[in-house]
Amino acid sequence: MEMIPGVKSIDNTKTIVKMASDEAMGKDDFLKLLIAQLAAQDPLDPMGAQDFSAQLAQFSALEQMKNVNTNLELIQKLETSSQNNSALNLIGKTVESHGNTFKTAANTSETLSYSLASDAESVRIDIFDITGTQVDMIKFGNQTQGKNKVSWDGLDKHGKLLPEGTYSYTVKADNRAGTPIVVDTFSSGLVSEVVFGEDQAYAIVNGKELPISTIKRVSMTQ
Repeated sequence: MEMIPGVKSIDNTKTIVKMASDEAMGKDDFLKLLIAQLAAQDPLDPMGAQDFSAQLAQFSALEQMKNVNTNLELIQKLETSSQNNSALNLIGKTVESHGNTFKTAANTSETLSYSLASDAESVRIDIFDITGTQVDMIKFGNQTQGKNKVSWDGLDKHGKLLPEGTYSYTVKADNRAGTPIVVDTFSSGLVSEVVFGEDQAYAIVNGKELPISTIKRVSMTQ
């Protein structure tokens, strides 16, 4: 019997067909297998109608699955394109992003921003290096409800200049009664450009990469 193109061997007793390659089976491969199975069957004991229907049902399911995967890939591409376009629209606008982590260069100051849920009588800002070690602490007296910010000089609590790197900060505030106040830390600035990474897009704000997914507010004015 002439071998069917793409078919490596046929076991007539068990109707097993081996493909010449280990590639994922597609609809064309499935048809080759079905034809090979029909050609190799015992004429005295042919495939029953129920078995043949089951084979056709598998082929139909394979085709539908391939169409679903194709549609999902198309939807993903369209969604990525839409997100990229939205990210590009951020250029030239001022954004705010949740978070308390920042990267700083040596001998530069950093603006630490936070929002108070109500008026505070005392505010304490603790600054930590990438290992979680406290490197500086700033204390303030009365501060009003809403957005506040302070400029950190990049020096540790002993007045020594800290190296460039990644730092974080926490803000604790109490009202006149000594009750803790809810504080939200964030960063803000003008988006100068947008870059696209493997996982998501990033807005360049104050020379630093800001994940688009962390942006909570966009405005036209700074």
